[in-house]
Amino acid sequence: MASIKQTVSAPIVAQAKDETANGPGLSRRAWIDIIQGFQSWRVWWLLGIGDIRQRYRRSRLGQFWITLSVAIFIAAIGTVYSALFKQPIEKYIPYLATTYITWTLISGIIIDSTSAFIQAEGFLRQQALPKSTFILRILVRNFVSFGHNIVVLPVIFLIFGVSPAWTWFAALGGLVLIAVVGFLGGLVCAILCTRFRDLPQIIQNFVQVAFFVSPVAWQVDLLDESVRHWVIINPFAAFLQMVSEPLLGRLPGAITYTSAAATIGVSALIAWVLFRRFRQRIVYWL
Repeated sequence: MASIKQTVSAPIVAQAKDETANGPGLSRRAWIDIIQGFQSWRVWWLLGIGDIRQRYRRSRLGQFWITLSVAIFIAAIGTVYSALFKQPIEKYIPYLATTYITWTLISGIIIDSTSAFIQAEGFLRQQALPKSTFILRILVRNFVSFGHNIVVLPVIFLIFGVSPAWTWFAALGGLVLIAVVGFLGGLVCAILCTRFRDLPQIIQNFVQVAFFVSPVAWQVDLLDESVRHWVIINPFAAFLQMVSEPLLGRLPGAITYTSAAATIGVSALIAWVLFRRFRQRIVYWL
């Protein structure tokens, strides 16, 4: 048994020693890892699709259980909250649908990223695959789920008379920015949660709190002028509004895109520092 472990781990140990021997080469190897990760798109695409199929294996509705559960949530919560907030249901439910579907994408990427490397332990211990591959796997999994969820929107828009608008194209830009920050933030979460195994539970609780303090179920217009500025410093609000607002026919303000750009910049810096420094240690933490 010991000889088998030595045979399997020998290439990994040799590779790790080679990487740690050359400090200045860490940046180059980290950058190569990211490039090779994007180039091996067939791997992370098949892994992400496989995760969706495995989750709903032997289910009659399959992946469309996601769509059904989202539709039920929007109908139930939209009816109740529109009465609580004293909002016209024909305006509130389309708002809730766009924000909640976008939120499921953002929160799903964050939560799944906490186990990205842990879930890929079998691959990482046996093959020298790019680490970034498994972050892209998380993005594929959640964007496919988002594609199933967004099927609900045309039905809701048709029922409540939301007309098509050219601003819908701006929502595509918002999704691209979510993918960028999702990759960077997912890399940070994956590295830290692989090293500190208590962090996934902390991050899950944090995401639950973020749901209530972000304009998902409530609208910014309902807040007093004196507290609206707090929404500006909430990065989740910026990425929510970059998708939900254009879908409702409105363009977000410049401050929303500025907040999103600042979040991406900070995430890129943190992700690069962590990935460059600890990439070769990930296998040892598994």
